[in-house]
Amino acid sequence: MSTDLIEMWHQRARPNPIQSDFNTQLGCHFEEIVEMLDTLRIDSMNLAVARNALHILATHLKANTLNADITNRKEFLDAAADQVVTAIGAAHCAHMKPTEAVYRVNRSNWSKYDVDGKPIFDENGKIKKGPSYAPPDLTGLY
Repeated sequence: MSTDLIEMWHQRARPNPIQSDFNTQLGCHFEEIVEMLDTLRIDSMNLAVARNALHILATHLKANTLNADITNRKEFLDAAADQVVTAIGAAHCAHMKPTEAVYRVNRSNWSKYDVDGKPIFDENGKIKKGPSYAPPDLTGLY
């Protein structure tokens, strides 16, 4: 699956994103990293400090009580693209099926929209689950 459908989902949700939309989406990204950290145990390393710091950062960005500015757009885009590639690589190396998982998660995300195909936002501008929401079924992919 290409990332075109994911980008289309975001374009429909926010056709003209503003700074607060960027903050919220960046907060959502860090929130997903926190969720990944919660699934890991790395030898004797305590991930609590990193996890808690990222959780606080994500919470403030989503609430727009912190403002993130990109200081180098080229490097930001490179890092964002690298994160997609390395996340797929990590899932592959863990004997998972990341391409199909992304497809199913994207299909689930489209179900967050209302019956008219419009996103429903929470008070912080995060897209929330609509009345037709169906969680992704990742059975058989991990």
